[in-house]
Amino acid sequence: MIMAYSRCEQIFLEGGPFYHLYTRHIEDDLLFRTEEELNQALNIIAVAVFFAGCKVLAFAIMNNHLHFILEGPESQCRVFYSFIQKKLAFVLGRSGRGHIAQMCTPSFVSINSLKQLRDEIVYVIRNPFVDRVNVNMHAYKWCSGYLYFNPFLEEMFVKGVSASKMTIEKRREFKRERNPDIHPRIMVLNGVALPSCFVDYSRTESFFENARQFFQWLYKNVESQIEVARRIGETIVLDDIEIWSIARRLSKELGGTDAPRELPNETKGRLIKTLKFDYSASNTQIARCVGMPVAAINNLFPLTARKQ
Repeated sequence: MIMAYSRCEQIFLEGGPFYHLYTRHIEDDLLFRTEEELNQALNIIAVAVFFAGCKVLAFAIMNNHLHFILEGPESQCRVFYSFIQKKLAFVLGRSGRGHIAQMCTPSFVSINSLKQLRDEIVYVIRNPFVDRVNVNMHAYKWCSGYLYFNPFLEEMFVKGVSASKMTIEKRREFKRERNPDIHPRIMVLNGVALPSCFVDYSRTESFFENARQFFQWLYKNVESQIEVARRIGETIVLDDIEIWSIARRLSKELGGTDAPRELPNETKGRLIKTLKFDYSASNTQIARCVGMPVAAINNLFPLTARKQ
């Protein structure tokens, strides 16, 4: 029997392997303290892509950790990150912080299905938005979120120039080494690599049927984001609207009503525990969902009450 696959499924099956490469959060320091250091990371990543030969489908640079969705042999992906880690150690070493880069050991998650690939891509794109409440995931400069299905992308980068046209001194500074040779496909603006030159965003778009599916996956696929967070051991962070949506669904499943406030006390107690332990809802979020005073929820979860 011949299996019929969608266009996206066929592209996935013919490609790969795919990996989610990430580093653990640094708890007692910051990997990047300034915007200049974040920009230097972009330059290092751009050089690493052409050095290692793997494809970057999505990325996010946060102040204390990194995320990449990569396509290519695992050996190439490991060379890619090893190059980044070595260069970051050199750059941060100038301020006596080279050991911080060495602490960022990579973890690899193998991606085995189209759904998982979509979930992992979206998780990475959402990361800046989840970590920082004042960040627009489509405007954060150190993430690939603004590249996909963007009709204004070409206009945004017309001022970029090939890094190969920079002076020898600028190229050496860009690469953080004496050899000034640089790949001509690396494009820069004001000395900083443009993500559009090293992220294969057209390839990423091909794993979604269209822009609508991509943005629905990005904004409405909360349960899958929770699965990814659990898989890689990160804390689940959901906003009020997402928690409310989950609370209504659970309320319907547990008590036959999508109004959590109307649940019997025993059922409401089960809902409260599920929101806290399975979805990491804050005490305030739980109180709003179930219509109870925050003080009552704080009595149930006093440890988290102290952190809020």
